[in-house]
Amino acid sequence: MTYNVLIVFISLILENLVNLYIPNEFYMLPLFTPLSLIFIYPYFKNSKKDYLLFSSIVGFIYDIVFTNFYILNAILFFIIAYIIYNYLKKLNFNFINIILLSIIIILFYNIILFLIFNITNYYDYDILDLIYIIKHVFIINLIYIFSLYFISCKKFLKNIL
Repeated sequence: MTYNVLIVFISLILENLVNLYIPNEFYMLPLFTPLSLIFIYPYFKNSKKDYLLFSSIVGFIYDIVFTNFYILNAILFFIIAYIIYNYLKKLNFNFINIILLSIIIILFYNIILFLIFNITNYYDYDILDLIYIIKHVFIINLIYIFSLYFISCKKFLKNIL
């Protein structure tokens, strides 16, 4: 459990630092915390309920730290955790599947926020802005995924063997 909390805590700190030091006009918005849910999955592999609950709590903390929607990210993290759990339950925890799952999560998270923001008129941007954001979000998030995969994979394999 401490490993899970550590991954989430490091993701929150790194995401905050990137948000502070990279100006928003670059659209290199990190999604480190939602993507970190992939790497805590192996420790909740046999407990779907605990994984979904932990992910929802992380989403609520994410809401407190980064946004003023105090339930939106808790719900989104729950849905993301559900997607991760079902995806990795059927497929192996390997590099290709992690990359594909990361792309799915990045697309899902950005498209859902785009729809919610436009429906509620909270923030108005068009489909070209969404495509531009998604295109630039991949760069920094895939670097994070590569790094976390190699660190996590080494730790995970060491625990199994």
